[in-house]
Amino acid sequence: MKKFILCLVVLSTGHLSPSVAQKIKMGFAESEYILALLPETRAAQQEIERFEREWSNKLAAMQQGLSIQAAQLQQEAADLSDSTQAEREKELQLLQQDIARERQTAQQQLQFKEIQVLSPLRQKVDIAIDSVAQANGYTHVFSNSTEDGRSVLIYAQQPEEADLTSLVIKALGITAPADTTGQ
Repeated sequence: MKKFILCLVVLSTGHLSPSVAQKIKMGFAESEYILALLPETRAAQQEIERFEREWSNKLAAMQQGLSIQAAQLQQEAADLSDSTQAEREKELQLLQQDIARERQTAQQQLQFKEIQVLSPLRQKVDIAIDSVAQANGYTHVFSNSTEDGRSVLIYAQQPEEADLTSLVIKALGITAPADTTGQ
């Protein structure tokens, strides 16, 4: 009796798998491309660039101050005692370390700023993708690209049917530039 029930379970499971597999509908969307098309993205990029320029200017001023002090030390080196010269060289090394720390802080702050400014826009794109996927019966949607531009889609049997990008762009109320590749 146990063997009969086990066989029945195995056979019924085998019959269920194809019906479950038929209900899966996968698609993809080029989320970074969609993000780039949002009008708000241009303003966000300008804000990030402004922030980056401020840090760049600050670091350039610090570097210029270091260069001026180094040039002064070189000019005055003949007139300074060995201990005074060593002390000033140590000050320059400390200043150089401060600049390196500021540069590292600037990189961290810039990354934080990018996340802070672009996260709401990425979330807006994600919500639109979710909405379009649900409205069109997709069970799984993958991103066709990553932030660094690499494609993560390996294969799609009918990519034109699986690509939700144009539907998401339409749902967001934005327009994509015309295809000028001649294809």
